[in-house]
Amino acid sequence: MKTTTMTNLLLLASLTLFAACSNKAVEPDIKKNVTVPIENLPLARTYPMLEEYHAPVQHYVRTILPQYRQHRAVSRNYISPPTIQAPYRINAVRVTRKIEWDAKKLLGKKYVWGATGPRTYDCSGFTQKIYRDAGINIPRVSRDQARVGQFISYNNLRKGDLVFFDTHKKRTGKVTHVGIYLGAGNFIHASSGAKKIVIFNFNDKTFYKKRFLWARRVVNPTTHLAMK
Repeated sequence: MKTTTMTNLLLLASLTLFAACSNKAVEPDIKKNVTVPIENLPLARTYPMLEEYHAPVQHYVRTILPQYRQHRAVSRNYISPPTIQAPYRINAVRVTRKIEWDAKKLLGKKYVWGATGPRTYDCSGFTQKIYRDAGINIPRVSRDQARVGQFISYNNLRKGDLVFFDTHKKRTGKVTHVGIYLGAGNFIHASSGAKKIVIFNFNDKTFYKKRFLWARRVVNPTTHLAMK
């Protein structure tokens, strides 16, 4: 009886051991069989075998991957903004040359107050016509023209600038006259004193230098205030 009982116990132990070994043998190798898309990698608390890669995985999932996705989304819909090319600066020079050329073609035309051409002009009618022909719209009267474009002082005058004066006998600081600067101290204007369109030099006609208020620059590659 003892012999039978011992045999049964040994047999039972062997079967248990065999079953345990068999379970271990068929258990899947998690590290080899678990495949997780890199975009969906969970944190190490879910997959302990990633414990040693915990920090790098978090950095990738939380930082690198969102930036990559954002870049992809933006790049698909990206349209480069319009830019001002170098020829635009060349155009500004051409516009200035046209202003000078057209203004000089009207030399000698008679001055008539309130006239806007084509045979007679007053000061602001003359400047408005010249700039309009160059593709730039400015107001009709000198006091309004004096508010358009970039403010320029006497020492910073450049060809093509509008120059403004207070020609009252008693100066009030208000704009009453306008001309176009041609460079080298010269400006062209429809003069009520000369009764025609003339070119004066600031050093020769000190009256205008003393009565000068300011200038305005409307031909400028970085200014669009008066441009069409």
